Amino acid sequence: MTSNAHVEIESKFEVGDETPAPAPDAFAPLVADEPVVHRLSATYLDTADLSLTRHKVTLRRRTGGDDDGWHLKLPAEAGRLELHAPLGDDDEVPAELVAAVAGLVRNRPLTPVARIDNERRVLLLRDDAGVPVVEFCDDRVTTESLTGVTTGGGGDWREWEAEIVDPDLPGSEEHLAAVSAACAAAGGTPSSSESKLARALGTLPAAFPPGVSAVKDALAADLTQLLDHDPGARRGAMRGIHQMRVAVRGLRSTIGTYATELTAETEDTDLDLPALLGELKVLAAVLGKVRDLQVVDERLERLAEEFTDDLVSPVTRERIRTELGAEERRAQTRVAAALASDRYLGLVDRLHELVEVAGSDPAAGGGKKATSKEDSGASPKKRKRAAQDMVLRGVDRQFAKFTKVRTRTERDLDSLDLTLAQREELTHVVRKRAKALRRNVNALPESGDLSVAPLRTACQRLHTVLGDVQDSVTARFWLRRIARRAEAAGESTFGLGVLFEHERGFSERALAGFEHDAATITAAYRELAESRRAARRRKGKKGGKGKKKR
Repeated sequence: MTSNAHVEIESKFEVGDETPAPAPDAFAPLVADEPVVHRLSATYLDTADLSLTRHKVTLRRRTGGDDDGWHLKLPAEAGRLELHAPLGDDDEVPAELVAAVAGLVRNRPLTPVARIDNERRVLLLRDDAGVPVVEFCDDRVTTESLTGVTTGGGGDWREWEAEIVDPDLPGSEEHLAAVSAACAAAGGTPSSSESKLARALGTLPAAFPPGVSAVKDALAADLTQLLDHDPGARRGAMRGIHQMRVAVRGLRSTIGTYATELTAETEDTDLDLPALLGELKVLAAVLGKVRDLQVVDERLERLAEEFTDDLVSPVTRERIRTELGAEERRAQTRVAAALASDRYLGLVDRLHELVEVAGSDPAAGGGKKATSKEDSGASPKKRKRAAQDMVLRGVDRQFAKFTKVRTRTERDLDSLDLTLAQREELTHVVRKRAKALRRNVNALPESGDLSVAPLRTACQRLHTVLGDVQDSVTARFWLRRIARRAEAAGESTFGLGVLFEHERGFSERALAGFEHDAATITAAYRELAESRRAARRRKGKKGGKGKKKR
């Protein structure tokens, strides 16, 4: 059984049951075919905890119409990517569709969660050349929720959909905008629900109750991000791989920062935090190889455009594209294999277990175990303060680590005669510490008492500058490798040398301001520390006045 795919870009409108649909001439200059009516019936499947739905994925088996079959809809940068597979002889989900969302399903059964029947009236709209451009659908929908997990779903309604037939057709988005305007003029209002399934199911309960502890919230947010982008990373999408890598780094940072608290909370479980960190490091490396190649490919393409053909020849440009393209495809294959492995699925299972247990031990600084405000033993104000205190402890720990590597790096830069490569290696460690510190600073709850913005800005500045340096290091690594292959093929390597020297000069200039940028972080941290002391003094004065009144 094989599947095919297309990108779905559409606009949806809620409309009253008796509202007349737009007349065909309302879509001019597009011309409408004769209307066609389909009676569609779809059964939607998901895991017991609605993992697909939570991550904006839908899986259905639909009959009726001209595209009956299995449909898997995945988030994409523009619209949604829809994978199709034929119905087959039974109700078993096609293996290739399950494989596309394996990280969300994790070997768990997929069962029906909703049934949606739809009487659909379709107008195919063509341009003046007779090419199909937009499909307008007038849907009368009847739904039934088959899960007891959600609330407020089900019911009947009517809606209009306008969908681009071919997103690659020039002008298709402008035509969609014009059709959407006609729908609005006829009385349609933009849909408040992202899909029929979301409206049929209603409100989903939180996967992880928020507010139990700052650490739990941080872990849950990163795990959610990882799974949100799991399907995209499996397809090799640049954004999917990048965001999944960011989430993995976030998980490593949070686990490392709050290892003391998490060790106490996992003491009576089978979770092994060092082993978990090791697995995340391996996954980050696999994702990082693809991401680095994607970044270098874009970087060198932009850089090569700055030079004339006599400096960087068309042959050199094509050599770079060919070499990096082949390397990227190989790296994407390794990512797909890693994400399809039982090792990865087991890692996701353990991450869920870690989020579940995080915040369960009051002695670890997470406060009382609670799943709602009523269950919590503290007022919302006290819980907010406890969360802030925990994040501040993380900031203090990460700043201590930053200071340690910064001091050592600046000492070595001053006292040793280092090559550019050695300086880049030393400052790269500082960048990682600044990035971890920035993450903790960004997690601070909003408070008018604390001076957070200068430290956030300073960390971002150093991280960006040293990140550009690291991208330059990676670009030069690949330029050297490509140069060896070009030389072996008898090609000129002059243009590659031009790009290499440009990157080398860029890194030299960027590192010149390292010490100033690092010192700015220290000054900003001290400003935050002073604002904390001032807040404590104000709190102490208020407490003293309260005692005198009593």
